[in-house]
Amino acid sequence: DAGTIVPFTCAGGSFGASLQQLQLAEAIGRQFHDLTTPWGILITAFLLTTIVRAAQGSATVAMITSAAIVSPVMSDVQLPFHPLYVALAIGCGSKPLPWMNDSGFWQVTTMTGMTPVQTLKSFSVALTLMGITGFGITLLGAWLLPLASAP
Repeated sequence: DAGTIVPFTCAGGSFGASLQQLQLAEAIGRQFHDLTTPWGILITAFLLTTIVRAAQGSATVAMITSAAIVSPVMSDVQLPFHPLYVALAIGCGSKPLPWMNDSGFWQVTTMTGMTPVQTLKSFSVALTLMGITGFGITLLGAWLLPLASAP
């Protein structure tokens, strides 16, 4: 039933637009500007995306916001691994913590006939585990197979 999904999608988009108007991305970027460790950038990219996604619901907006924040910091650091791993960390960070402000949550709830509580116990847990596992594999890949180009 799109009648319940559309308002949540619109609310998430409105919240994302509000965050942009507050220039929150720039403020957070200034806080992380002193971040100089490459592994810290991976962890920050993952956690920041997860936090933004949990706060406003949209995985897409969370990934775009995190990329905008992490990118300037990343350009100041010599990464021992390919920048693709930062993109993977951002992608993995978009999976954890789907809940009631996420239109995907309501699509799953509606299409499967589950209650919101059942969706939280199954879909949300599964996506959170998927994101954390993916991030662990990303860290392992960056360490074992860095794909870094020669300076």
